Amino acid sequence: MTVTVDRHVEDPRAWLGAVAHELAALHPADTRAVLLTVWDGLVAARVAGLHAAVVSPRWCARQCHAEAVEFDLAAQLARNCTVGTGLAIPARLPPGAVAWPVERADAAIAAIVSCCGTAEAVLRRAGELTPVWEDSLLGPVALTRRLADSWTGCHPGRPLRLPVPPPSWWR
Repeated sequence: MTVTVDRHVEDPRAWLGAVAHELAALHPADTRAVLLTVWDGLVAARVAGLHAAVVSPRWCARQCHAEAVEFDLAAQLARNCTVGTGLAIPARLPPGAVAWPVERADAAIAAIVSCCGTAEAVLRRAGELTPVWEDSLLGPVALTRRLADSWTGCHPGRPLRLPVPPPSWWR
């Protein structure tokens, strides 16, 4: 069953903090748990980024590029059977989403960048400890860095071009 994240998520920043904490506590050799937790963080980052993009032209411009990285990272993770959490990546904010103050949006972006740093470090360590680290698992390491760079403005990237039909995990 796939669940679309909606208004029941009160604070994606707190969710990102919890994911970063969980990632830091995981044993990197538990690759599946690491990848599942990175998926949860990606969903939280997507929700936070969509909220921030509504508030500020700067975040809106960066969200357009971050979105392509989010999709690529989700595709990499989905290939490795990590969609088991049941959370779908939201394609847009739900109708009636409440606009955030600029300060909250700025804090959300800082939380995304911080969570990406933790995810990158844990994914890299997981790769070092995994006896057979398939090439397809190298992508998430680079993509978490690229996602952080998209939000900090260091990686302008490209706009997302969704396949038709879009994957079931992108709602």
